[in-house]
Amino acid sequence: MTKGDSETETTKEKKPGLFSKIDSREDALKTSKDSAGAFLFVALIQAALAYFVSPIMLIDAGMYALLGAILWKWNSRTAAVLLLLLGSASLIMTVLNRIGITSEGGQNIILGLIVLWAAIRAVEATFKLHGRFSTAQDGNEEGT
Repeated sequence: MTKGDSETETTKEKKPGLFSKIDSREDALKTSKDSAGAFLFVALIQAALAYFVSPIMLIDAGMYALLGAILWKWNSRTAAVLLLLLGSASLIMTVLNRIGITSEGGQNIILGLIVLWAAIRAVEATFKLHGRFSTAQDGNEEGT
């Protein structure tokens, strides 16, 4: 392994994700995109499950897909907050279903927690993008 390869690996290890601290505009952009990708993936899973389980799941899938796409394209604080509300409601319904209070909602609490965490990180990233990191250093809005 050459010195250049070592530097590349170190740089790759430092890339932020859903569990890293947001210290710069690039970190916030990456976290926002990662969160949006997570919601688009959840939408895909729910749409596929709707075919086998219940077509009503397409409503949730559509909301996750629409808001995730808005988050992806515009780093929207509104979309992030709505995803947080949707993720919170989803987790609450899942917990209520698991303890037997309701028969509506899913069974996977871990997935609900992941969705909620992605929403929290999306809110943090978008608010930092429109606040502390609102000006791009090179004038490019996307930071690339």
